[in-house]
Formats: sequence, C-alpha cells, structure tokens
Amino acid sequence: MCNSFRAPLPQEDEEFLQMFEQCSLSGKCWTHVAHVRMAWLQMQRSASYEEALERIRNGIMAFNASVQSVGYHETITVAFARLIFHRRETQPAECWQKFLELHEDLVSKETPILNVYYSPELLATAEARASFVEPDRQPLPEVAVVVAEK
Repeated sequence: MCNSFRAPLPQEDEEFLQMFEQCSLSGKCWTHVAHVRMAWLQMQRSASYEEALERIRNGIMAFNASVQSVGYHETITVAFARLIFHRRETQPAECWQKFLELHEDLVSKETPILNVYYSPELLATAEARASFVEPDRQPLPEVAVVVAEK
C-alpha cells in the first residue's frame, strides 16, 4: 500500500528506478522518500552532478505528467539534489538503505530539512516553483560544477 509518507517501494534499486522511468510506479508510491531515493540513484548512475540533476528534473516532470500532477517545484528539486550530492560526497554509503540510515533528516516529516535553508514563504512563491532561488536562511552546500571542454 503506497499512501503514507514512507510508503513501501520495490526493494531492488534497479526495479524501482525502471518503474519510475517507465512511469509504471503507482502515483500513491510517489512519496517524498521515493523522490529522495530516485535522486540518489540517478546520482549513482551519472558522471556528474549536472547530468544527475537533468535526469532528476526530466524524470520528475515526466512522472508527474503521467499521473496528472502539476507539483513540480524547481527550487525544491535543486535544493534536495544539492543536499543529496553533498551528503554522498561527504558521507558515502554503499547502498540506498545505508544512505537513508545515515541521512534520516532528508526524509523527516516532523523536521523538514529545507526549513533549515528556506522560509516557507519563499518556497511558496511562484518564482521558487518556476526557477531555482537561493535560500533565505542559510546557504546550501556548494556543488562543484564540471565545465565541459570544447
């Protein structure tokens, strides 16, 4: 049953990611934990932060379209991608479950991690939904951007 904040999902990462990419995961299973897991897995598969972020963005938009959701939020997507990337770099984990155990705060409903960085008022703006907005409470961790050579 996938109707809670921590709904059960396929145990195998590849099965989960395949279901997500094929938009065959139940909309009820598209929880916050599922978003974080998908982002972590995309980072595992990608050569760079930029590539992972592009996969994350495109995947969320495609999945949301398949379940008729208009819930995409650019600032939340980028902020979580930066947090997940930073955590992967500073405290790596060999598997999703271990990463989740190390970084419970990324999925806490009681104390949402973005409240450390953003005021609810800023996240509620149309600008923050449409494009990335820097935090108003505390800077997000920096992510090294790889510049492609021409």
